[in-house]
Amino acid sequence: MLRLKSKNNKKVMVVFEKMHGLGNDFVLIDNRHQNFKPSASLIVSLANRNTGIGFDQLLLLENSSENDCDVSYRFFNPDGSEAEQCGNGQRCIAKYLHSQNPEKTEFCVNGLAGKVFSNVYDNGLVTVNLGKAKSIIPAQHDHEKGYQVDFGNPHFVLEKKNIEDVNLNVLNDEIIKSYPNGINIEIVEILSADSMKIRVYERGTGETLACGSGACASALAMMSENKFSNKVKVMLPGGELVVEYNDDGDTLLTGEAVSVFRGEIQI
Repeated sequence: MLRLKSKNNKKVMVVFEKMHGLGNDFVLIDNRHQNFKPSASLIVSLANRNTGIGFDQLLLLENSSENDCDVSYRFFNPDGSEAEQCGNGQRCIAKYLHSQNPEKTEFCVNGLAGKVFSNVYDNGLVTVNLGKAKSIIPAQHDHEKGYQVDFGNPHFVLEKKNIEDVNLNVLNDEIIKSYPNGINIEIVEILSADSMKIRVYERGTGETLACGSGACASALAMMSENKFSNKVKVMLPGGELVVEYNDDGDTLLTGEAVSVFRGEIQI
């Protein structure tokens, strides 16, 4: 068992796992065996890619109070703020739990966005059931039709052509003026009857190579307009995800999850 060692308020060593889903990278700390106490300043320090570890989000696992769940989860952005949901992070959590117990392939975790169920497959892919979107509301930006999607965390989805030519930083600065608490922004380009391409600006992080909840929010927004059936391939800068809307009204997200290395850092 890994333990956090601390005497007389001296610096302590924290064990972590570096993981990624399509290049969307995470530091996972299993707090069931340690006593890591997150603070905004500490998270900002750890997120620094030059002087810390570097990550798009910190994943913190703790003991769950739910009898049917393996762990509880918390997500933190590099600016120290707490996020409600992360689809790529959920796949990494499932992959990590599977590595701790290889005989088990189905998992349940709970946190701010509720319970999440996942399956780990022999081919390395992971499917997470992220549940139902709370709302999909038509919206506008600069006379273009968009969608506000509440998927456990907030998203603004905007369909565009030639999304590689869009200055996503400028677009983010424009849109967030209407959202004082921040919002995740996705721009979508439809490629075919069953595929689309997106870019994502994550609240508290910036543009990332991939975003699981953003892929789901974008797919559901397009499905609400009958631009896709119940299953679509989502191409992101970091790779491909598959989003499926099942008969129960739940959203399934499938993609890879990779463990890069395990390390420890003194804090």
